[in-house]
Amino acid sequence: MRGRDYRLVVLDDEVISAYERIPLNIVGDDKTSIQRLLQMKQRLFIAAKRGTRIKVDDPRIAEKLKRQGLALRSVPSLGERVFLLDNANLSSGGDAVDVTASVNIAFRQLAVRLTSDMNLRLCGVDLMVDGHISGPPVPGKYWVLEINAAPGLDHYAKTGKAQKRIVEELYLKVLRRLDR
Repeated sequence: MRGRDYRLVVLDDEVISAYERIPLNIVGDDKTSIQRLLQMKQRLFIAAKRGTRIKVDDPRIAEKLKRQGLALRSVPSLGERVFLLDNANLSSGGDAVDVTASVNIAFRQLAVRLTSDMNLRLCGVDLMVDGHISGPPVPGKYWVLEINAAPGLDHYAKTGKAQKRIVEELYLKVLRRLDR
């Protein structure tokens, strides 16, 4: 299964947030080793108070690099993006890009239906889409990865100021709706 990894956060009958989750990666500058770029990324996580800890000696990173013909000592060229893990979890160093405004209505309806079918009010629906979530769902081109009854948004909130504001607004909306 290959594609783009998305999380849609559903509250009652509405997708209140959606973001693409991008696996841990670095971008080369034609001078710095992958190991050093990873260390620099870790410092950015610490500065952002993001709880993510990158384990440079993680065997999954070594294996992913090996499959790409690279090693920690390799120096990627300027602008070259090197993916270091297959999973896109924010807790393992992945990045989040907000796509709430561009989610196709059919994907929104799918996420709401799945949440309702699970008898949940708040839910994270994780999808893998072969293409972009702004297009219509094509059978065999998207997969439901997980239905998460307790979608953690803390890592997402720590990926940037805009994301922090989105999460604050989401929690206010959740609290208002739970009072119903």
